[in-house]
Amino acid sequence: MYSISKEEFEHFAKSEFPGSPYYWGEGYCYIQAGTCMGKYLHYEYNADKVHLDIEGKNWRPLRDYLRKNLKDPNISGHHWVRYDCRWTLERTLNNSEDVMEAFRTIRYILEPHILGFESQTSEYTLNSENNEFPIDAHFVNFDELFNKDLVIPEYQRPYRWNENNVFQLLNDINTSLSDGKQYYLIGSIILHEDCSKSIFNIVDGQQRITTLLLLLKRLGYTGTLPDLKFNHTDSFYNICHNFDVIESWLNLYVSDRQSFLAYLLDSCQFVQITVKKLSEAFQMFESQNGRGKELEPYNLLKAYHIRAMVSNSKDDKVACDTRWENAAMYLSPQGFRKDILKQLFDEQLYRTRVWSRGTGAYPFTKRDVDEFKGLTIDNANSLEFAYQNSLLQKDMACQIFHFLNPNNFKIKSRFIHGDPDNMDPFAFINQMVLNGKSFFDYIETYVEIYKRIFLELGTSQMTEFKEFYQQRCLYDGYECRVGDGYVRQVYKSAIMLVFDRFGERGVMHIYENLYRCIYRFRLENKQVRYETMAKASNVSWIFTTINNAKNLSDLNVFMVRAHEKIKVIYELAPVKEVYF
Repeated sequence: MYSISKEEFEHFAKSEFPGSPYYWGEGYCYIQAGTCMGKYLHYEYNADKVHLDIEGKNWRPLRDYLRKNLKDPNISGHHWVRYDCRWTLERTLNNSEDVMEAFRTIRYILEPHILGFESQTSEYTLNSENNEFPIDAHFVNFDELFNKDLVIPEYQRPYRWNENNVFQLLNDINTSLSDGKQYYLIGSIILHEDCSKSIFNIVDGQQRITTLLLLLKRLGYTGTLPDLKFNHTDSFYNICHNFDVIESWLNLYVSDRQSFLAYLLDSCQFVQITVKKLSEAFQMFESQNGRGKELEPYNLLKAYHIRAMVSNSKDDKVACDTRWENAAMYLSPQGFRKDILKQLFDEQLYRTRVWSRGTGAYPFTKRDVDEFKGLTIDNANSLEFAYQNSLLQKDMACQIFHFLNPNNFKIKSRFIHGDPDNMDPFAFINQMVLNGKSFFDYIETYVEIYKRIFLELGTSQMTEFKEFYQQRCLYDGYECRVGDGYVRQVYKSAIMLVFDRFGERGVMHIYENLYRCIYRFRLENKQVRYETMAKASNVSWIFTTINNAKNLSDLNVFMVRAHEKIKVIYELAPVKEVYF
């Protein structure tokens, strides 16, 4: 038996299966699979093979599920303690790299079935008439994948792979060919089969599929290829650019294009995961990407909320998607790109909402996306509790407001000289989330506010505050001081919450004293850590005070607290970038 070292295995388990319990022992090692059975369900390396082992007391339901649904020839069931409680990847393993690749491969093929079983046992019932289960997962090659009517649905993000992404994929394939590997697993593709239209919507895998289509065209492939349609200008630009990138790469690294094409068609495989219910497709998408490094957590929310727009037109969905992507690729007046969505979700929305509840606010992760999933109001979804009536009331008020002439209503704007049309006057940071188009309106409101307060610093709005912010927070070399960055983010979030409730007048009333209350941590501590500014005992009082304030006089507590600290602060060693 080839022995994988403890160091190799632990590094692999932590990087490839983050958060999953694992164990290394002499002669065997395993990583937990799924959540429903704990350590009794795991991928195990033992006897020169990698297996899925089902142990413990409640083994029978999953064993029966796999018996009925797992039809991949690369995985076979064996008798181990009980019949078909060991499912083995039939592949020869010669070294540690083979072992780790086997762990990846068995997860790719079995994880969709495990997730399908877990979702069925908690939410779904088996259709006894035709014995259908919602998820099918098996290996496919290029011909099998592309011999379908593949469609890029409107909720998909643009094709945005850059040169590094393309090079990584091509180099990995070429390395596998050079090493003489019989098979190369490109990854998983999640498809939603829309039986009513006989199409397969690409839920996950669009970036890889598009890149590989460009590669096949460059290699002169004459077989059947799907006719994909792209709705974003970013997609068109990146397709044209990467088509040239692929040609340059081929000229440098591939001397025999026909042999390279043959390897693609004969040896490269995908795990095709096909789901017939759209809700399950998104559940699978979130589970697959929950461990990945490519997607930011907020990207899991776009598809969720477009899915909730069942009563909206395609144009509405495309418009929401366009607004979302524009915010992710915002070009500042200074000419640099900024992902405003990442900024907002990481700081000004998620952490503000958590601090406002009086608790500590730590980084926004994929585990926290439920913070921005709320209630869907349509004919198919009924209200469950009385407190949700307010969301229905708000939805009806918004529809009436936008249907009638807004000039007939005395709506208070946040900016003194009026708000732009893309700011929702009914949106508030700490509101309950209404799924669908309302969520995109909510996000666009704070994208616009963030741009006008913190990015467009040369405009005439809030000039006095912007000059203060640039001088006190964006001093020369501020990017190099990590601790200052943690303090600055809290200050920005507090300013956003004040503006949210009291508009420009509120910010002008309190911004200096708010600065003193927050930036004192920079002077009182030798080193400011993330934890310093995240914990509830330090800053949550600031956000609960703002959130509970009913008028500007309620904010005067910051003036009192600021002056209480001034005497102490002046006695501390001075830091020239912080001004009092």
